Amino acid sequence: MKRTDFYHDVETTYNNTAYKELDFLWNSLSEFKMKRRPNFYRVSSIDLKRPYLISFRFYGDVRFWWIICLVNNISNIFTDLKVGDMLSIPSPLDIYDFQKTYRVRRT
Repeated sequence: MKRTDFYHDVETTYNNTAYKELDFLWNSLSEFKMKRRPNFYRVSSIDLKRPYLISFRFYGDVRFWWIICLVNNISNIFTDLKVGDMLSIPSPLDIYDFQKTYRVRRT
């Protein structure tokens, strides 16, 4: 799953010709909800500026660091992530359900 899988296909018409394009302003990431009980993790000095290490620790994959940041309102990993912060780590099943619901199907 990549962050770019959540952009929306838009079909527009110009001079009676249909065009398909991606609307990069529309994005469903704000719709992510944790339905299952999350895990919790206290940030250590090793994790600073490297949220992908936290993702690997919980999911076995570095690609889900951005959803950990999204859930914990971390917009800048260099300034918002501090040693001792307690992070909510979403269940992998919540991530899977979200991807299944909002994934853009490319043809």
